[in-house]
Amino acid sequence: MKINKFAKVISYIFDGSYISIPTYLVINVFMLKTGKEVAIWTSLCVIFGSIMPFIFLVFLYKKKIITDLHVPRREDRLKPLLVSNISYILGYFVFFILKAPVYLRAMFFTSFLTTFLLTIITYFWKISFHTSWITFTSITFYVFFGKWALFLLLLVPLVAWARIKIKRHTIGQVLAGSLLTLITASFGYSFFGLLNIFK
Repeated sequence: MKINKFAKVISYIFDGSYISIPTYLVINVFMLKTGKEVAIWTSLCVIFGSIMPFIFLVFLYKKKIITDLHVPRREDRLKPLLVSNISYILGYFVFFILKAPVYLRAMFFTSFLTTFLLTIITYFWKISFHTSWITFTSITFYVFFGKWALFLLLLVPLVAWARIKIKRHTIGQVLAGSLLTLITASFGYSFFGLLNIFK
């Protein structure tokens, strides 16, 4: 029983809706020079990367279109994913127009690319968003903070175990979520010159 509770806690903590906000803040504090820059760019990141998708999720929940904010049913995930895609691409174009630092454009481009592919797969199969998000976060920290951040990859099997333990995903689904994001994140950051995967 205690192990199941622990697995549920891990599952909640590493939900993409929650871990994205501190991720944006930590990266911007590290990459930017002034508090004003951090406040402005982090606010925009949170609006397009977290708030817009989450508000739509809450709307669906209030309307009883979904019964769980974690959206366990594959069929129920398509609408929230569509809004997430729109939010990420809007965020990318806002950053492009405002001439945001290249790393922010890279983050949102990569987030859109990953979410777009997750959406296509979800139409046919229930892939793990949790392992996708923790893999994305781990690679992002590696790109911006260096090799020491690779220890975050240890969180991937932990999150995968939690999702399997509470019977939300199979081994194949958690592996697919992580592998897909490993590929899209490597491509996205390489495309913007932030990662040389051939080095």
